Amino acid sequence: MTTWPWSRHGSATRASRASRTSSGDPASVLRANPVLLLAGPPADVMVDRLLRGWNPSAESGGPGKSPGKSLRIAEGVRWVGPFRLDAVGAADAGLPLGWSTAYAAQAVRSRLRVPDWLAAAEMRERFPHGMPVGAEAVAWSLVTGLARRLDGATRLPADVRSRRAAARATKNLVAQRPELRQNTYCVYGNKALPWPVLRSLLALGLPELDLNGALAEDDYCLDRPDSFEVRVEPFRDGDFLPYALRPHAVSGWPCTVYRFRCLPQAAKTDVARIDVQLRAAAYELADVVGGVLLDGEGFPVITELARQRR
Repeated sequence: MTTWPWSRHGSATRASRASRTSSGDPASVLRANPVLLLAGPPADVMVDRLLRGWNPSAESGGPGKSPGKSLRIAEGVRWVGPFRLDAVGAADAGLPLGWSTAYAAQAVRSRLRVPDWLAAAEMRERFPHGMPVGAEAVAWSLVTGLARRLDGATRLPADVRSRRAAARATKNLVAQRPELRQNTYCVYGNKALPWPVLRSLLALGLPELDLNGALAEDDYCLDRPDSFEVRVEPFRDGDFLPYALRPHAVSGWPCTVYRFRCLPQAAKTDVARIDVQLRAAAYELADVVGGVLLDGEGFPVITELARQRR
């Protein structure tokens, strides 16, 4: 990846400022889009490797409205960076101090008001300016997954139209650090296993599972109350297909997704242990059913057990 030098606006002429605004200067790109923040030494090689795993078919793009070369990482999403941050650059972009590198996932702004449901209060706290949907939701999921894997942070811009209002809103925004041990593990496969069969397969790694509701033979949930759940759902036409699966997807596959998730009410002291259990159980299931294991943001999951078998 190319490192783009930070543009200093103070000495620029009006014409050059207008030119930079139309092409997308670093500050405006970072202010307007979901951002990944990393600290410490540059991790560009690792970022690039993870991006290629997330979407093996990603294409390098021209400058477009971005400052320099970029990557067409998804439909409607362009990956831009790295930007090396200093105090001045962070202030120009409305980013918190303490981060050395930033990337942006450019996408058209699209938000949805958080609906009234069970977790509405929590969701409104996470998304005070509305939940991203469409391409912006994909962009936000991407930067969140990278931050989770690289111990970084994310920043979702406020949904405000005027530059002055955006500057005021930015001051109140802080970078979010994803919970490292509260991921979702998704196994994509063929026809769903009946729930008694799945429960017996998972019994060694996840004992004491029981059925907690079934809408159909291929649409049910196994859980350990107040701890974790394994939700089984058919993969329907129109469901979002992760980019990592697209080179392998064919008509009729995937047709089932098994989601392993630690429940929010689980004791904090148990979360790390549960995460390890769910990750190992999801890998074993993928091995048994010939499925593909991704995390909740669409990145391929390689476990220590998988590394030992290679």
